[in-house]
Amino acid sequence: MRTALDAPARSGPARRVLVAGASGFLGRSVVRALSSAGYDVRGLVRDAARGDRVEADGGTPVVGDILDLRTLKSAATGCSGIVHLAANPPAEEDAERVRVDGAANLVRIARQEGVARLVIGSGYWVYGSQSGLIDEDCPVAPQGESGVNHAAEREGLEANRTGQLEVLVVRPGMVYGNGSWFQGLAEAIRTGEYRVVGGGSNRWSFIDRWDAGRAFRAVLEDGDPGEVYNAVDGRPAPLREFADFVAAELGVPPPATVTLETAERAVGAIAARHLAADRPTSGAKLRRLGWRPQIPSYRLGVPELLREMFPREGPVR
Repeated sequence: MRTALDAPARSGPARRVLVAGASGFLGRSVVRALSSAGYDVRGLVRDAARGDRVEADGGTPVVGDILDLRTLKSAATGCSGIVHLAANPPAEEDAERVRVDGAANLVRIARQEGVARLVIGSGYWVYGSQSGLIDEDCPVAPQGESGVNHAAEREGLEANRTGQLEVLVVRPGMVYGNGSWFQGLAEAIRTGEYRVVGGGSNRWSFIDRWDAGRAFRAVLEDGDPGEVYNAVDGRPAPLREFADFVAAELGVPPPATVTLETAERAVGAIAARHLAADRPTSGAKLRRLGWRPQIPSYRLGVPELLREMFPREGPVR
């Protein structure tokens, strides 16, 4: 499929893409996926010290701020696509400004610079808990951080609706890799501190970090404007099963269980309910773009990942 992304940029080489949040956990996977496919990737970083991460993944770091239109305009010059993954605010800002105002700024700059399309990264936590398979047509019930992500989605998709810009959304599932939530979970299981909320029969939907980067590339290249795509490996698993598998790979006892009420008192109601939610999610729509996970199940990806994370003591298996 040929998309507007294939058209020459207004200036500079075609296939130049700006990744906002390029030095982050997910941003690095997107930079790597794009650069390995021959894209000229510009990685927007707020701190020049993080530029080495972008370079390590094949991109060119550009120092700027998603809330500063002047630096954002310079970073986007000559680009044919933009990916919005900026999430972590500096101390004086809040996440909503970075995600939502940042999306609005990217729409504005994209229009000014003739950028063909914008992909906004979100997350599958925008969906409510349900027992049936979740696809992109299911209703959303965003709370907490997922509410901010959903607001960023709406900011971009409104520009698509009015014909200002091609905008698409990617909602990854639980992206596991060396960093982010999985690092904390694995360490807590290893030390015996982790607790499974509820009975653990609720299902999580997973995706390997680097497969997630390739999913963003597929949507950027071939996705339909105005559409949302779930990015998951297609094999949801009960939380109890997943936690026990990680524990077994680490050679430690399975984690204990706590009630939802106890978890709510410990981490807050919204976070506890997210952890206990049942979200078996379909990635069929993304697969129709030709994307396939290279790691089709966490059971194949997690063992090697744990060996990377704990190289000395390491998993016993």
